[in-house]
Amino acid sequence: MRWLYLFLYELKHAFIKIKRHFVLCLSSSMAVFVSIFLVACCLIVGFHVDSFSRNVESDVRIHVVLQTTVSDDQLPIIEEEIKNISNVNTVTFSSKDDELELMIEEKGKAFEMYRGEENPLANAYFVTVKDGSKIEKTVSQIEQIENVASCAYGGSSVTQLMKLMEKVRTVGYGVALLLVFLSLYLIHNTIKTTIYSQQSEIAIMKTVGATSAFIRLPFEIQGMFIGFVGSIATYFLVKIGYAKIYEIVGGKLFVNVLKLIEPSQMMHQMGWIIFVLGIGIGWLASKLAVSKYVRKNR
Repeated sequence: MRWLYLFLYELKHAFIKIKRHFVLCLSSSMAVFVSIFLVACCLIVGFHVDSFSRNVESDVRIHVVLQTTVSDDQLPIIEEEIKNISNVNTVTFSSKDDELELMIEEKGKAFEMYRGEENPLANAYFVTVKDGSKIEKTVSQIEQIENVASCAYGGSSVTQLMKLMEKVRTVGYGVALLLVFLSLYLIHNTIKTTIYSQQSEIAIMKTVGATSAFIRLPFEIQGMFIGFVGSIATYFLVKIGYAKIYEIVGGKLFVNVLKLIEPSQMMHQMGWIIFVLGIGIGWLASKLAVSKYVRKNR
């Protein structure tokens, strides 16, 4: 009961501090709101780059064309060799008749004359990979298999797109990290200003025997409150704004591969991140500020 009483006293004392310095706390909350909102935007970009990369990787298939002299008995052996390559995900057989139908569909009805015995094409496989960044190495390994005539997968444009997405994701997460440190700095300065305005009060508390933890807790609660207020504003702006953008663009950017994450799924990911960031940054910044002051003035 004693600890509960002390905590409730500290909580009351923290909100008295917030009331006394309401304008300062509100301005800090708005600054934290802007910082966390920008962090959230960077994270949303990063999440979408991850999603786009997975979509591109799942959509990219290696077209493995076999020699025309390959017999039906050799097909299972070649397929097993392809499956044994570590980065291969799935292997789908495409007969020479299937290949001709694909050619007719892509290049026109002029190729219908090759149906039947006149079909000059060879059997093939469509291969998907586990890691798109290693597709060039996988293609090289498949080409070394006996009776494989050629491999096609989209060339350097695919790997360049994946490398570009990786760079965008890295930059996004890097900017988000810098903004987290900016939020820490803003709340740290706010709490430090509050501490300096209450130096005499803190000195009296230390004189009558108050512990460092007792002095710190109200300031830490104040910092958590500042972060929480900033998080609430960020959460609702992101929720409303993202849903609106998703509706305007129809859930995708130009093509199906660049499909946006569903708003409910996005907020499920972002909700806890926003609140943990806001409250955590508020607590840590306050703890650093008040701990430094208490150590300096023992």
